Amino acid sequence: MAEEQHAEHTIEDHRHAENCGHDTVQHGDHVDYVHDGHKHAEHDGHYDEH
Repeated sequence: MAEEQHAEHTIEDHRHAENCGHDTVQHGDHVDYVHDGHKHAEHDGHYDEH
């Protein structure tokens, strides 16, 4: 079974924030943003996949 690769999204590509158009999900001490069927969390100038 091949693992799907997802291109890294940088903050320069799109800045997630309140009213950015993506749904949010509380994830511990931060908010994830639902984007193209997966979740992003900002970290050190890029978004981690959650």
